[in-house]
Amino acid sequence: MKVITVEPGVRDSVRLEERPEPPSDSSSLLVQALALGVCGTDREIISGAYGAAPAGAARLVLGHESLGRVLEAPADSDLVSGWQETFEAFEDIAA
Repeated sequence: MKVITVEPGVRDSVRLEERPEPPSDSSSLLVQALALGVCGTDREIISGAYGAAPAGAARLVLGHESLGRVLEAPADSDLVSGWQETFEAFEDIAA
């Protein structure tokens, strides 16, 4: 999958990278990205003002605000395949 990353504290180090898909399990949600928001915080991180990569990683994945189409949802969730939803991602993406 494609991700936007930055080296925190390094101005204009933003780049588009290819990363492996995270492993799935029975609680996983598979979403097709339709749009990604770059918020003010992302812009400040890109400027080198602040930010921190996850432990053991040199780069931080940006873009926690998105619009996507649900492709697969856990059986016990309220989400339905085909729905378009807005999402805020807070979990680390595989380094």
